[in-house]
Amino acid sequence: MHARRPLVWIVFVVLVLVGSGASAAPKTYVFSGKLTSNRGAILDVPMVGNVPCGGAGLANLTVMSGPGGQTVPAPYTAPMHSKTNLANPFGCVGHAPGKKITTTGAGVGGAFVMPTGVFAKTSPGTAIVFPYATPVKQFFTSFRITGPRSAGAITSPAAGTMFTGMNGAAFHGFRKGAWATQTGRQGSMFTWCWGNPGCAKITQGSQPLIVKYAGGGNAFGGTMGFVISSGPSVANLAVAAAPGGPIGFGIVPSTGSQPSGRGYAVSRMDAGPKGPVFGMYQANKSGRITMVSLYLGMNFPNVTNHNFGFPFTTRTVLARNTGTVVGNPRITTLTAKGGDTVTAMGQRNLSLVAGGVARSNTLSVTAGAGNVTGVAEIAQIYLPEPGSAGSLFAGALGLLAIAGARRRR
Repeated sequence: MHARRPLVWIVFVVLVLVGSGASAAPKTYVFSGKLTSNRGAILDVPMVGNVPCGGAGLANLTVMSGPGGQTVPAPYTAPMHSKTNLANPFGCVGHAPGKKITTTGAGVGGAFVMPTGVFAKTSPGTAIVFPYATPVKQFFTSFRITGPRSAGAITSPAAGTMFTGMNGAAFHGFRKGAWATQTGRQGSMFTWCWGNPGCAKITQGSQPLIVKYAGGGNAFGGTMGFVISSGPSVANLAVAAAPGGPIGFGIVPSTGSQPSGRGYAVSRMDAGPKGPVFGMYQANKSGRITMVSLYLGMNFPNVTNHNFGFPFTTRTVLARNTGTVVGNPRITTLTAKGGDTVTAMGQRNLSLVAGGVARSNTLSVTAGAGNVTGVAEIAQIYLPEPGSAGSLFAGALGLLAIAGARRRR
């Protein structure tokens, strides 16, 4: 009896420590969450996720779209903000298992540093058909998503609003008032236009693109970059003006650390190589391309993207573009709002949003010619803490240990 009693008490002490750790500061727990970025139907990055974007409460990642939230069939333009859509209908990027995160334990507003490599998604390659988006026929994506990388590992080019490359931030740091660490940012609320960061309305920029952060106060936020790269088969956009051919494939230049959420007005430019053109193609009943023939050379125009990204926040973010696509009016407004709450059971739910805009020829490039158009972007992260069930379970086990010790006495 005396040989067994100390063992019981050791187990009890360990369990009490586990249970009390749920309310102490700092608080460490296994990381979970999801990430996505919406740049329109053809520019979604990641195009295909591995977890649903939908959920309950702050876990339901959505964007409000309009006017002109849909460009198919052209030239229809919605007259007002008309609907709420999932942040990405093709899914979000889920978390990598086993990663841990530490916060200050303060509940709402509790600060933390985002660990590296907490998001991960591989892709064997997926073809998405656009039956009503002529001349675009299909988008093939094999994007792999990882992130964030360590600050020292990011070597992809980036520059700020003034193209100085000096737009820094407390990288991966999330806390109240984080905007003050983000170089070039004048306040928690701001309006930014392409070519004119001090604008008040979209017409004051050099391009019809605008980003607005609203809500004020000592907002919670921070920065985080994620990396996308193509798999063995590069991502490409199939374009054909007529059924059967000819058809060209634009090679999508999406590799490296993305500007979305990485800092204030962080810029990145990408240009893909020229793509192949074929004289004929065949597609199945669903519209997916099954065969190409009559190779005509590598003369499909380069696909180009120039993006500006902005930090994550729990406040409201709006991104908007106006202009035309292949001669048709195109006006798109995307807006989303984050949040930071704690449930009655002590579980913190954190949703963060980031705005961005891009200039790309992806939507309008055709075999032999292309136009550059504006694109609005919203990126989102959802980070739930574990509930208090684990603490209650530990406490229950501790009580069982006490009961067992008393019975033996």
